[in-house]
Amino acid sequence: MSAQAEMWRVTTPEGTFEADLETLKQWIAEGAVIATDKVSKGSLNWIDAGRAPMLRSAFLAKSGNVPAPVTSTQNVEGTEPFVPLANSIAQSGPSYPSSEASNPTASNTCQNHADAPAYYVCRVCAATFCETCPKFVNKVPLCPACGDLCKPFQETRSKVVRQAFQGSGFGFSDFVRALRYPLQHKIALLCGAAIYGFLLLGGLKGQVIAFVIMFGCISQVISQVAWGRLNRSFMPDFSAFSMWDDFAVPLGLGIGIIIVTWGPMILLILVLFFGVFSGGHSPSTALPGTAAQSAGPTEKDLSVLTDPNADAKQLEEANRKLQETRPGSVISREAENSKQQQNDPAAPMRLLLPYLGASIFIVFLFFAFFLWAVFYGPMALTVAGYTQNFGSVINPLVGLDTIRRMRGTYFKAFGMVLLLQAVSFVIALVVAIVTAPFALPFVGNLPAKFIDGSVTFYFNLVIACLLGLSLYKCADRVGITVD
Repeated sequence: MSAQAEMWRVTTPEGTFEADLETLKQWIAEGAVIATDKVSKGSLNWIDAGRAPMLRSAFLAKSGNVPAPVTSTQNVEGTEPFVPLANSIAQSGPSYPSSEASNPTASNTCQNHADAPAYYVCRVCAATFCETCPKFVNKVPLCPACGDLCKPFQETRSKVVRQAFQGSGFGFSDFVRALRYPLQHKIALLCGAAIYGFLLLGGLKGQVIAFVIMFGCISQVISQVAWGRLNRSFMPDFSAFSMWDDFAVPLGLGIGIIIVTWGPMILLILVLFFGVFSGGHSPSTALPGTAAQSAGPTEKDLSVLTDPNADAKQLEEANRKLQETRPGSVISREAENSKQQQNDPAAPMRLLLPYLGASIFIVFLFFAFFLWAVFYGPMALTVAGYTQNFGSVINPLVGLDTIRRMRGTYFKAFGMVLLLQAVSFVIALVVAIVTAPFALPFVGNLPAKFIDGSVTFYFNLVIACLLGLSLYKCADRVGITVD
């Protein structure tokens, strides 16, 4: 080392290191050394790095106040030129969460021993080393080329690749990944689908237990995937079974989803049902002009009938009114009115007019509540999965705020969920047609129920993975802490 390359010492939370001035400036540019870290030149006292005159330009360059100094790209003792760590690893790493990282390439082998796998990577120059190449100071691995701290290779690469995957946006590749997700755990998928299908054949109690198992799996998938744990199994851990956590909570959350999605429509149906059967009056069906014909004799008419000197015309009119009050005349008049109503094309419309305004409003409410249930259903499932809180599930403001934060990502996930539900419906229809000959009296089509249950189990896991991935891609906006 020449006299010009006087060594500096720097103390960071990760330890104390030595480096020349150019290397120290490089560390500052990379953010490895900050202004509050302590530095010392030679035998001088320790001071804050930001107060050192020779380092001030490096901190100014990092903040963007002056152009960054040009550093030499000349190799040091045969090492590779400096490449930012994040760029180097992101380019060489696999697409998350692929398992192809074990394939050796030039980026995951030791740069000094091509046949040795990389165990450490320098956080500054991104050089990779095997277990024996780094210099160890108090068991801390240091890069033999630049002297910086070395990190475990697999841990660093996984972190960078995971960050790149999270920031890649939500799209069709996530749809394909969700389709493959249940197939990563084939034994759990086969066992879970079989149990779910058999429970559906067990009456009401079996269906309730099947619902709890299904929702427990969905909740597990959404929460694990939203945290970034894409390789975890979707089956809950029943080794320490708790009646509250493993049965009551999933059942309550499922009921909460029904309340917040289909609750308004159910309430409207109940109001209409009890409103119709609680009684009421129907509008008059008499045709115009019949009221005068059915009117009985007045007091004046009766006085005319008892007056021997009454006018003949008045007497005839009074007798006619008296005759119309007799039962035979009433029946005859009602029959004539009924015949006129049947021949009147406007009669049905006249009967519907009193109800027409209310009917349009009811149809509008039905349509609006149905759209709400379809649109908000996936979000209600998402909120239940990542909050595990009944109050949050039945509060639509929580879901609407999550949609606002996720922006277009939720609408993409919503469209994919609708597509999966349509495909599931078509498969169920085909299964029902194919297995129709196996239908039995009183018990129905048992094979169709079992197959439909198994297919539903798979598609619900795919939907849960989609919703979890949509949350994971928006974790920074939603406020979810990922691994």
